[in-house]
Amino acid sequence: MNDRVNDKYAEGSQTQGGGTDTTVGDGKKWRWPTAFRNAILQRWNALTLERQFLLTAALAVGLSMAALGYWVESRIRSGWIQGMAETGALYLEGFLAPHVQGLDASNRLPEESREKIRGLLVDTSLGRHVAIIKLWDLNGNLIFSTGRAESHGKMSEGDIKRIVAGNVVVDTDLDDDRDELRAMKLKPKLIEIYAPIYREKTRDIIAIGEFYEFSHFMNREISSVRYATWFLIANVAIVIVILLHVIVKRASRIISSQQALLEQNLARAEALAKRNNALRRAADRARLNATVLNETYLASIGADIHDGPIQLLSLMMLKLPSAADRAGGTVAPAAHAHGELEPLIQQVLSDLRNLSSGLALPEAENLSLAETIHLAITRHEQQTGTHVVRNIAELPPQVPVAIRFCSYRVVQEALTNAYKHAGGRGQKVEARIGDDMLEICVSDSGSTLPMHHRDTALGSGGLGVRGMDSRIKALRGQLTVSRLPSGGTEVRATLPMRS
Repeated sequence: MNDRVNDKYAEGSQTQGGGTDTTVGDGKKWRWPTAFRNAILQRWNALTLERQFLLTAALAVGLSMAALGYWVESRIRSGWIQGMAETGALYLEGFLAPHVQGLDASNRLPEESREKIRGLLVDTSLGRHVAIIKLWDLNGNLIFSTGRAESHGKMSEGDIKRIVAGNVVVDTDLDDDRDELRAMKLKPKLIEIYAPIYREKTRDIIAIGEFYEFSHFMNREISSVRYATWFLIANVAIVIVILLHVIVKRASRIISSQQALLEQNLARAEALAKRNNALRRAADRARLNATVLNETYLASIGADIHDGPIQLLSLMMLKLPSAADRAGGTVAPAAHAHGELEPLIQQVLSDLRNLSSGLALPEAENLSLAETIHLAITRHEQQTGTHVVRNIAELPPQVPVAIRFCSYRVVQEALTNAYKHAGGRGQKVEARIGDDMLEICVSDSGSTLPMHHRDTALGSGGLGVRGMDSRIKALRGQLTVSRLPSGGTEVRATLPMRS
């Protein structure tokens, strides 16, 4: 039976967290302190800020008022006890002093005085307030007592010093006198008061008087004061909590309205941010499309030049002798005119073909970035008969068309300037990728730019340099043209690959 009970139910095992694990049935465990704390926190977090503050303020004000109430009550009680003790001491001294004046040197009280003191407590108003009267000498020894105790101890030295100094000592702890009170059938709800008794017409203390005063009257007064005090404190606490609640409720409404306004502004800002982002992407797409359309337009112009003026000039050159023959009637003048016009027509055809081939980029559409740069270098070498040093690093194969077209034009224009101004000496093309940026550097070893154009090449350059700068800025890139310390010019273009 015990084994089955132990297997079925085991309780009280201590866990590392200090909580108690309870194992029931199949071994499931609950940590009661943790579950209780989580439940309290869950309910607390579900409350509004206004109610959280109201509960917190009520708890804080309640505890503060409770502490204040207990302190005020204790001060009132001690004040009442001390005041009543001093009043009772003066009142009792008026009754005892005449009967104590007969103390002799041996501190013995005459029997007549003893009987008179006992008579003070029999069927008198004093007897309704005082239960026992005792007399002590200045050494703390008992002289006389109306009680029934068989033995009495001595007074403490501290109490004697305070009484001899003229103070009234009050003691509410009657554990030492419990047997005496039980013998007299008195309840221990008494106040023990010690007071000095003076010799008549002097301030000399001849004895110490002790009396046990009933505390029911004082308890009634203290209870009434206690109830009034707690009623006042409770009302003040309620008023404070209500005022705090009103203030916090108003502040909570203001906070809620401000929060709603902030949420609206945040939603509006998010919408504007999304719209601006969409507009930025649309602008980027339009910019890239404009670059592609520009290249397409240039290719169309090149095709029109090739198919139009070039074809007409070629046909005119072929038909020139027949036209001259029809105009003059002789072949010799026509042949002479053909001989003079043919070089000019050939020059025009060559220039138009070069212009047409420079405008159109039919091969670059299906090439990679590295192949596009190599194509620009190869065409330049074929057209100028010069050599270009190539240092092309590994480049990504998939690059937007606009970047490939821009790279081609930058290399083409920079090499053309190097050939035009430096005679093609020391031509070099470098290309690499760094930090998601494409960097193209074209340099030569000739004196391409004057010294005063070293830092102002872009501002004072010709149409080709300004065209390169416009193309690169359209793709959010940067172009710099600088004079090398060893002579020559360097054109450096930087393009973001994310364009």
